[in-house]
Amino acid sequence: MSNDGIERIIIRHVNGSKANQIEQISLGDLTEITIGRDPSSTIAFDSPRDDVVSRRHAVIRVVREPHISFRLADLGSSNGTFLNGERITDELELLPDDAIGLGKNGVKLIFDVQPRPSSLASRTRLIDVGDAAATRVIKTAEIAASMAANDAVTKTNIGADTGTGKFEPPPKTGVGKETVLHLLGEERRATSRIWIASLAGFAAFVALGGAFFYWKHAHDQQELQTQNQRLKDDLSRRQAGLESKTDEQFGLSSQDIVKQFGNATAQISTSWRLYDQTTGKPVFHQTFRDHERRSKDLYTYPAYVRMPNNVVVRWLTLEDDNRTNIPIGERLQGTGFVVSEHGFILTNKHVAAPWNLAFGQSDPANDSRFGWLYEIGGGPGAKDPKLRYPTRIDLADEDYSSLKAWAPASGGLVFVKNMALFPNGVEGNIPDPSKGGTHTFFGRDDVLEVRFANSRVSAAANLARVSSESDAALIKVDTPQLLNKLEIASDDDVTVGEKVIALGYPSVARSAIAFNSTIENGQIRKNEDIVPLPFVSEGIVALVSPAAKTENGITMVGLSGDMIQLSINSTGAGNSGGPVFNKAGKVIGLFTYGISRGGANTSGAVPIKYGRDLLQSQHP
Repeated sequence: MSNDGIERIIIRHVNGSKANQIEQISLGDLTEITIGRDPSSTIAFDSPRDDVVSRRHAVIRVVREPHISFRLADLGSSNGTFLNGERITDELELLPDDAIGLGKNGVKLIFDVQPRPSSLASRTRLIDVGDAAATRVIKTAEIAASMAANDAVTKTNIGADTGTGKFEPPPKTGVGKETVLHLLGEERRATSRIWIASLAGFAAFVALGGAFFYWKHAHDQQELQTQNQRLKDDLSRRQAGLESKTDEQFGLSSQDIVKQFGNATAQISTSWRLYDQTTGKPVFHQTFRDHERRSKDLYTYPAYVRMPNNVVVRWLTLEDDNRTNIPIGERLQGTGFVVSEHGFILTNKHVAAPWNLAFGQSDPANDSRFGWLYEIGGGPGAKDPKLRYPTRIDLADEDYSSLKAWAPASGGLVFVKNMALFPNGVEGNIPDPSKGGTHTFFGRDDVLEVRFANSRVSAAANLARVSSESDAALIKVDTPQLLNKLEIASDDDVTVGEKVIALGYPSVARSAIAFNSTIENGQIRKNEDIVPLPFVSEGIVALVSPAAKTENGITMVGLSGDMIQLSINSTGAGNSGGPVFNKAGKVIGLFTYGISRGGANTSGAVPIKYGRDLLQSQHP
């Protein structure tokens, strides 16, 4: 299925209730555009003001084979559908700049597409040309040639000379032979000169005429090129003005966002671990099996302990001799965006420093669902400090929901290793929070890398700052080049219903794989590199939820904190920390989470003000 490069359909309203408005409809996989007063119509009109329009008046159908085209058809309307002033009875082809009329002298629309492919040109505009003027006849003066011939015949009387009596011939009259031949030669030469002069004049005329016509043709071509260039410039100005008005009314498209800002949005890969502040050792979650076979379940489960105050905690340890304990840490993938050409990148705190947040949702121990629960001294209030034999618990039970609220950076109790194997044995296994049994922990990114769009190379990054108020963090990547950066909004003006676009690298998105072969130390190596491709999602602001708002003496607190709720539901894990743009192309938030409840899907973003705070070293 091909759209021949067309991204959207433009409908310009000439009159009616929507006069001077422009509607932009994304083409995508669209098959038809319905027109009418029915609210479900793609192009819907106001019932009271546009009563000449039927509820289902007309339809524009999209035909994609062999080339994309558009066809206009009437849907049995009361007042008819007109194409360029002519009422249609059949389905007719619709071209850019065509005028669609809904009723005679009724609502008028102008149809167009952007960008306009070469296969879809406007109709030829016909111009009425008047009768050509009659050929003007120029009368030529008649040339009268008069020719007169005078034959002079000299008659001589012939008679006897009375004096001599001799006969004398009369004297010769006329022209001699030589004279005649001379005159004929002169006439021929004169005639030749006339012919030569005539031919020379004709040749000169032809040459001058050819030069004139050549000059005239070149002049006309130059004039035509000048006119064409003026028309092109005028069309470009008009198109630029239309695009500017379209961008102002509808904002940047998803394609514009990806094209302009995709290379400033990076995929972030992290792997973090939790460490004990005193010893520097990594922290583990202890696991056990039912070694005494008191249960039919012989699986290995994470261990939990119910303290004397009835609080259930994780059995944390600094040892892992059998390589069966669960490390406190995880691997994550998220998104970030460049806010400084020198390498500073904004992202979510749960991507770059997740040990500062509740660990319950990402705890690897959740994979088992079940756990072993050990009671201290047989239960609350018991004096026996020993551990009793464990019972298997379901971690999904509401009694253990408090475990999900634990933040690793807040510290915890560390138990002696493997004491659970001897539930009735060694004392002193139970740490006492009142006597310094609580350890201080710190988190660290063992791996923190960023990879930009369409790149095969990852760059190491470092954690720079973490917000104490919201799910936002700032990281720094060292790079020899200046990076393209995004422009973040300078205010917090976010309106419910406004268009938003999110960029990121969710796990549901397909990435490209680059294959290549290299020769190193005489060995051929085949390499495969993941090339991230930015994933774009479009929606609107569904709800703006402030952390707290006081009005008329009443304080309202948002259950999700200071958050922008979005209608975007096509993305997911991996998009966390990605930029959320408004229609002007400015970042108004950091995409943070997605929620699915009762078949409904929504998502949320942290307001960009928390990102701006991380960029300021000094506050006014």
